[in-house]
Amino acid sequence: MVLLLSIALLGWWYVVVPLQVIVAAVAIARGRWRLAVFSLTALAVAIALVAAARAVVDWHPEGFGQVGLVLPSGHSALVVVTVTTLAALVWPRWSPGRIAAAAALILAVAVVMVTLGGHTVGDVLVGLALGGVSVFTARIVARLRRPRRVAPA
Repeated sequence: MVLLLSIALLGWWYVVVPLQVIVAAVAIARGRWRLAVFSLTALAVAIALVAAARAVVDWHPEGFGQVGLVLPSGHSALVVVTVTTLAALVWPRWSPGRIAAAAALILAVAVVMVTLGGHTVGDVLVGLALGGVSVFTARIVARLRRPRRVAPA
């Protein structure tokens, strides 16, 4: 039980928010501005998407409950963001083995949330999808460049 709760910590708001801020600070200290932007953007987007998804489910709980969606999992969304950000900090280059390790950790948290009874399978799947959308959005934002100024003629 202690092991399961320890694994689930990777998705708790109280752990993820400070961790993402620390990752951003370390990235800035290393001159990796895009990783810092990625870290904070992914966190903000994940929080917003989970809040929006929960509001939609609260709007019509009976209909969503029929398909197994009770409370979209913030744990699942945040673990996708956290593991992706930490992996990008530690492993600047990805390999199949590293991707498999990151995916295994993400899936472990998802399985723990269902095993402990905190979420349904549908909740976790929606959370994982929201986390994926957050990471994708943050990647796009982090890759944006400022427009260059044109020298006056």
